[in-house]
Amino acid sequence: MSRVSELIDLIVQGKNAEASEVLNSELLARSYSSISELKPEVAANYFSPVVGEVESTETEQSEEDE
Repeated sequence: MSRVSELIDLIVQGKNAEASEVLNSELLARSYSSISELKPEVAANYFSPVVGEVESTETEQSEEDE
């Protein structure tokens, strides 16, 4: 975590509400970052049947199996 020291300081001081806010904001930021990284893959998987990429992938796999 990028804010570990801030989080530890707040916990040591007994400021649990503030520590919770720091933790939640960090987790939310990481979630958004992960979602941004997955968007192209999810879009490709979702739209591949429409575009026709599934057929080419299946053809390549059947050729490899032989």
